[in-house]
Amino acid sequence: MATTALIGLLVVALLVFVGKSLWDWFTRLEGQAECKSSELVLENPVSVQKAPCPSIYGEATKSLSIVIPAYNEAARLPATLDETLVYLQRRRDRQGPHFTYEVIIVDDGSTDDTVRVAFDYVRKYGFDAVRVLRLPSNRGKGYAVKVGMMIARGELLLFMDADGATRVSDVERLEQDMHKLLTGTPDAPVAKTKLGAAGLAMSVGSRAHMEQQAIAKRTWARNFLMHGFHFLVMFVAGGAVRDTQCGFKLFTRRAARTLFTNQRLQRWCFDVELIYLAKRLGIPIAETAVNWTEIPGSKIKITSMIHMAWELVAILVGYFRLWHIRTEAELTKTRS
Repeated sequence: MATTALIGLLVVALLVFVGKSLWDWFTRLEGQAECKSSELVLENPVSVQKAPCPSIYGEATKSLSIVIPAYNEAARLPATLDETLVYLQRRRDRQGPHFTYEVIIVDDGSTDDTVRVAFDYVRKYGFDAVRVLRLPSNRGKGYAVKVGMMIARGELLLFMDADGATRVSDVERLEQDMHKLLTGTPDAPVAKTKLGAAGLAMSVGSRAHMEQQAIAKRTWARNFLMHGFHFLVMFVAGGAVRDTQCGFKLFTRRAARTLFTNQRLQRWCFDVELIYLAKRLGIPIAETAVNWTEIPGSKIKITSMIHMAWELVAILVGYFRLWHIRTEAELTKTRS
């Protein structure tokens, strides 16, 4: 009897410990949801000064902001930045001086030369065109994207992976599909019509058209795990978006302000969370096929699937009772 009672007490104690740990985790993410740009600083290696960050709640002063989260990306970042900045300069030559841009590199606590590489591009292209935001420790890709978006100045805001797997020029495909959402016509890029600041929409890059090719290259075990993950994604966010994980997503300023202020997840499944939030808030989504190439050096491992599965469950649990989705009207009221 005494042994049974002791086991019972241990089980209860374990359940209480696990319950408290989960409660603390959900509460911590809720407390960190509001990212204040006033608490962040940008570093200018030319003047060796720190500058206050702009806020997504301010007026747009650029046509396009590109946010690139980077964690130990010293080897892959140069090729991505070279392609991105050449494209942006050529697009400016093509569209004229009204097309303005910025690239924001968010260093997520890297331990290699990522910051040094990023600063080289600030020196080359100027602090107004290339900006570096350093996080003191590794917080996760989701958090790095969030803080980058919260300090962006663009009418349109794109985040893309540091490996450059998606061709940056495909952003114009996303813009065209976004324009269809906002106006019902495909005639002009969103940035040109100023709808990026006033409209409410997001466009997600998609590799769904390459699915069969990818399945053929992966092992059966990896395909099994991927199918399981996609089933969970469909259960959480629905099947409207076939590829939720492509690191190439475009937002109007208004949509980014609403979505990223609400975003809680900091690592693996923040993409799914953004789509979930967009559905809950009535923000229209376009899915656009993009050119994608697998780049060596992926940080996704089989064990990552366990963390991703947990975060998908966390979306359902968190937004059921623990996390409040703040509407655009609520956000505007708290800022006024």
